[in-house]
Amino acid sequence: MLALLADLLTLSRIGAAGVLVWLGITAGAASLPAAALVTVLGWTTDQLDGWVARLSPARTRLGVYDFPIDVIFYAGIVVYLVLSGFVPVMAAAGFMALSFAAWLASRRKAVAILALRVVDLTCAVVIFRNAAWIGYLLLVWLVLLGWIYRRRLVERVPRWFDDLRQMVSRRQGA
Repeated sequence: MLALLADLLTLSRIGAAGVLVWLGITAGAASLPAAALVTVLGWTTDQLDGWVARLSPARTRLGVYDFPIDVIFYAGIVVYLVLSGFVPVMAAAGFMALSFAAWLASRRKAVAILALRVVDLTCAVVIFRNAAWIGYLLLVWLVLLGWIYRRRLVERVPRWFDDLRQMVSRRQGA
């Protein structure tokens, strides 16, 4: 049952991407509070699905697709930002093309994660510029999440930086 719950949480991010695109089409920039809520819920399900999956004695069916589903979710965020007029189409297209090219050249998850963090920062800038009160709530959420996942952060963040550092040092040595 826990594996099914983890899979449903994972799948919910595809739905969240669709909702973000719909919000961008139907309401544009006026839907920023709703889009921020959908985005935070998506980020939260990303944290919860792994936690639930680790509690489950059975393997999830979608665990191997978690990261590609995250990428779909983030694509929905970028499309929302473009449709709502927060990010110019050419800037988003260039960023997506550059990110994909960098991933193709490296084939490293760390490079893809770096691109996702750029989207996170873009979201933060958009939220603080247009609805600062949501930004402050988001900061509280991030601090709480950081405290809850502090052990995983201490383990994973340095590993991510090491992966990026190794990739750069190999390129410079080649």
